[in-house]
Amino acid sequence: MTDTSPRQTTPIIGARMRELRKARGMTLKQLAGETALSVGYLSQLERQDADPSIRALNVIGKALGVGINWFFPDPETEADPEADLIVRANRRRALRFSSGLKDELLSPSLAGQLELVLTTFEPGASSGEELFSHKGEEAGYVAEGQLEVTVDDQTYLLGPGDTIQFASTRSHRYHNPGPDRTVLVWAVTPPHY
Repeated sequence: MTDTSPRQTTPIIGARMRELRKARGMTLKQLAGETALSVGYLSQLERQDADPSIRALNVIGKALGVGINWFFPDPETEADPEADLIVRANRRRALRFSSGLKDELLSPSLAGQLELVLTTFEPGASSGEELFSHKGEEAGYVAEGQLEVTVDDQTYLLGPGDTIQFASTRSHRYHNPGPDRTVLVWAVTPPHY
């Protein structure tokens, strides 16, 4: 019988799970409600006192909005002393959304007070039709393309080299209205990836 518990990578799995849950603003109780796993079991996973099954990681990942690969370290960076400080371009953790957005985490972890994200919007891609808000503050730099940003009841069109900064508690949404992709660098505090 094959063991499907990723024992050798459990410590980083627990740490990444806790970082992402906290960045999402979820309590263990809320995550338990989303996953049908017990609070005690989830707490054990985060403390590295239990080994997760692949099924558990799948439901946890789905509840947190990531694929299962989010929890596993890149074998090349696992023992790399710079991994706590540096994210090499070819080793970014990434999320792709069906809406045409791709987020790449530029921060080595979500444990600090600041998060850097590289976001690519395909033509027509948006954060959704609805305005949303969350705690914190964010700032963005448009590296290429154009971005339409709505904050409260005002809409702004940004081009290459433009920046925007606002309290994330204000209602906002993003949209690429152009025919080309848009690439942005976001600084977000606190992390919410």
